[in-house]
Amino acid sequence: MDTRCVLVRVERRDIGLLCSLMAGYEGVAIVRTVDPQQGLVALLVAPAFYMTVLDIIQALSQEMPLYLLGTEAGDMPESVMLGAGPHTVRRDTRD
Repeated sequence: MDTRCVLVRVERRDIGLLCSLMAGYEGVAIVRTVDPQQGLVALLVAPAFYMTVLDIIQALSQEMPLYLLGTEAGDMPESVMLGAGPHTVRRDTRD
C-alpha cells in the first residue's frame, strides 16, 4: 500500500492523547511513536487522506503544542507552512 509519512513532535505527555485523537478518525492514519523521549510521532497516511491529516494537525496545533517536522513527500501545502496565517502549525526549530 502506498503511504506517506508525516512526522510531528508533541509534548511527551501528549503522545497518548494524539494517538487517541487520531484513532477517532478511523482509518485516516496509523500512528507510530518514533521516539517517546523526544515526543516524535509518525503518522502513516494513505495518499487519499493526506490533506485530511494535515487539516487535523492544523486544528490540533491550536489546542496543544504540536509541531510539524516534515512529510515524506516534502510537499507541505501553503496552508500549513509557518507564517501562512494567524493560526498555523508551528515548525519545530529545536535540534
